[in-house]
Amino acid sequence: MSYFLTEDQRMMRDVAQKFARNELMPIANQIDHDEKTPSWVTERCAELGFLGVYIPEAYGGLGADLTTACVILEEIAKASPAFAGLLSVEMILCPGVVDILGTEEQKKRFLPASASGENVMAYSQTEPSGAGNVLFHQTRLTADGNGYRLNGHKLFCTQGEAQTYLVMCKTERDGVQGYGCVAVDRSWPGFQVQKYEDKLGWRGTNTGPIAFTDVPVPPENVLGDLLTANADIAPVNQASFMGHAATSLGCLEGLFDLTVAYVKERSLYGEPMYKLSPVTDKLGAIYAKIEACRGLLYMGTRLHDEGDMTQPMGSICKAYICDTAFECTSALLQMWGGSGIMNSTGVNRYMRDARAKMVAEGSTEMHHAIIATMSVGIPISMTSE
Repeated sequence: MSYFLTEDQRMMRDVAQKFARNELMPIANQIDHDEKTPSWVTERCAELGFLGVYIPEAYGGLGADLTTACVILEEIAKASPAFAGLLSVEMILCPGVVDILGTEEQKKRFLPASASGENVMAYSQTEPSGAGNVLFHQTRLTADGNGYRLNGHKLFCTQGEAQTYLVMCKTERDGVQGYGCVAVDRSWPGFQVQKYEDKLGWRGTNTGPIAFTDVPVPPENVLGDLLTANADIAPVNQASFMGHAATSLGCLEGLFDLTVAYVKERSLYGEPMYKLSPVTDKLGAIYAKIEACRGLLYMGTRLHDEGDMTQPMGSICKAYICDTAFECTSALLQMWGGSGIMNSTGVNRYMRDARAKMVAEGSTEMHHAIIATMSVGIPISMTSE
């Protein structure tokens, strides 16, 4: 992949690779076991510039492109796919939403603090009544004097320990036009993180339901146009989808590298395992899929960086790479035999994380529907009618 990376991108890749190997890998199994990521990990990412990589320089970030962000996420996911997924939200999605929707004052208020790690942000959209389909959502923002009131529930909100929550909500008008975004501080009355879920994969991300009961929202915390915010952040969503695809690619590569080392060391039936033709055949096929996924991902990020939004490359990458990662990590885990299903080896978390990523940030089925609509012209059948 190095052949098309710039010098700055290679430098950031090397920094991320060193951090992943030397600092994150030694605690990755503990994060998975405890369902908790130590706070110093995020703080360290801020020190290394990862949190601000996608934030413009004018607001305290590095002003790098999506390709750079995905290169970082891919490397970190080789050690901890779960933390890489969490980092993707903090690196790409949340600052991207503020950068597109926010006023100059809001950008100055939220983005420098996000880049430094002082104000960790979370994004909240999924609801019990309609998953990611906004037409069925119930969380609503209503006018109240000089401000607003927010009421409703959200599911599966990642980074439950955030200080600021970017909440997508219905407004006075029903339908897709009438879906806005507000920034909610966790200290405000009526806001509640209800619990953290115990998950199959993507563990340590503090994911759970949150509730809003007459939460007062001042006008200065409304981001963008309340009637068009959902449509306005479409480019950010596509970028975020590619960020999560990068974490799935790194997840697959991480287990692939461990498995190659394992089959070189283990003997089976009286000879080194790597010399068995079924093993070499499977490893060769998986390596080819890794390279295919890499080519797809970075074609998508380069198109995005060049401003080409004509194809839903984020959804294409998210659906294909996440599905491929689960298929291949399952096959790789099989090579480990009984050792693979023992938590002490720390390898089955890659397969579990790959499975979780087929649902997180939009299910495969949701992304297929987006692809069919944007690329083939088939309307999504999930409507409120």
